[in-house]
Amino acid sequence: MSNERKILISDSCVLFDIMDLELLREFFLLDHSFITTPQVIGEISDDTQISDIEYYVQRNSLVIDSQGTLETIQGLYEHYQGLSYADCSVLELTIRINGTLLSSDKKLRNVSKNNLLEVKGVLWIIEELVNKGIISSQIAVDKLEYYHNINIRIPLNEVRLLIERLTDLNPKTY
Repeated sequence: MSNERKILISDSCVLFDIMDLELLREFFLLDHSFITTPQVIGEISDDTQISDIEYYVQRNSLVIDSQGTLETIQGLYEHYQGLSYADCSVLELTIRINGTLLSSDKKLRNVSKNNLLEVKGVLWIIEELVNKGIISSQIAVDKLEYYHNINIRIPLNEVRLLIERLTDLNPKTY
């Protein structure tokens, strides 16, 4: 895996999952550039979550890009049935700046992969947090075991495999 700093584009699903897992502070400690769109921010309706995100925007830990043209986003929205307008905004951004998309949305992930874009999800984020020493493997396992309570669509088999890998990293704590 490369140590180079990546530009990561986040959709609302990832932000919601990270906030619900109480890993938002840790997420922004990763040595990457994080960017999203106004359309994604517009999907956040909880006042506490809005405040939490605004904190990171004000500190330039999260950049909100509004450079995407409405015509391009609308074209993607019309072309890819089943994607939300916010999904299409991050798809446009990922394509435009050749970034890595962070998404938990299966349809968006599939469309992105079909467009040969790099896509990562919450499991990758949690593993990165452990690999970078931001959280312990025990905390990661606890979060992964709780993850299904906040998102019933998670890939259970992949979660189990990651828990096994993390447990192997630090078997004395189990």
